[in-house]
Amino acid sequence: MAEFVDLSQEIYSQHPVYFAHPDTVIWTDTTFEDSEYIFRTQAGIEDPTFTYESRTFQISEHGPSHVDSIRHYKPDGEPINEMSLENFHTPGKAVDVSHCDPEGYITVDDVRQALSETDQTLEKGDTLLLHTGHYDRTHPGRSYNEQHTGLTEAATRWIIDAGVANFGVDQPSPDNPSGTYPCHTLCTEFEVPHMENLCSIDRVVGEAFTFIGFPLPLRGGTGSPIRAVAKLEDE
Repeated sequence: MAEFVDLSQEIYSQHPVYFAHPDTVIWTDTTFEDSEYIFRTQAGIEDPTFTYESRTFQISEHGPSHVDSIRHYKPDGEPINEMSLENFHTPGKAVDVSHCDPEGYITVDDVRQALSETDQTLEKGDTLLLHTGHYDRTHPGRSYNEQHTGLTEAATRWIIDAGVANFGVDQPSPDNPSGTYPCHTLCTEFEVPHMENLCSIDRVVGEAFTFIGFPLPLRGGTGSPIRAVAKLEDE
C-alpha cells in the first residue's frame, strides 16, 4: 500500500501570509442551532433527523501552500485554470539545502551537491522540492514571513534548464526578500510555475516519490491553494 506524505501547511484563520496578500479568515456561517431553527420554522420539521454546520472562508490565491500560475508573472500569461494538470502530477525529487544561510542564497553548487549526496539526477518533467528548513525554524511566528534564503539567478536557471515541470520550497518564496527577484524573473521568462509555503519536505529527501499537487480551477487565476502530497513508491 502506498504511503502519502502531506507537504501542505494547515489552513486556519490568521495563519502566516506574505505581507502583500490578505489574511486568511474563516468564520461559521451556519451553526447546528441555526440549521435546527431553519428546519423547524421554515421547513415545518419539528424534530429534524439531522442538523448541520458550515463555514465560509476568505483566502488569497497565494495565501497557504500554493502554486503560482504564469498569469501571476505576466498579464497575458496562462491562468491556473488553463494550465496543464501534468505540471502537478510528476516524478518528484527532494533535496536538503537547510544549511544555506537564511540571509544568503542557494547556489548551483548547493543544489548539485544535495542531489549528488542523495544519488539523484534531476530529469525533464520532474518536480523539485527544496527543503530549506525555514518552516521548521520559524512557523508560525512572525519571522516566517521575514528573512529567508533564496535561489540565485544561476541556480534558478540551472533548475529550469533541467526541464522541471514545477518546483517548490518550504518558505514564502523561492527568492530571498532582498528586493530583487531572480527566481520569479526567470519563471516569467521561461513560463515555469513554482510552489510556495510547503512543509515536511525533509520527510521525502532522497526518496522515490510521485508529486501530486493539483490547483483549483479558478477562472483567470494567478495561482491557487494546493494540497501537495508525495506518494512514496512501494518497495
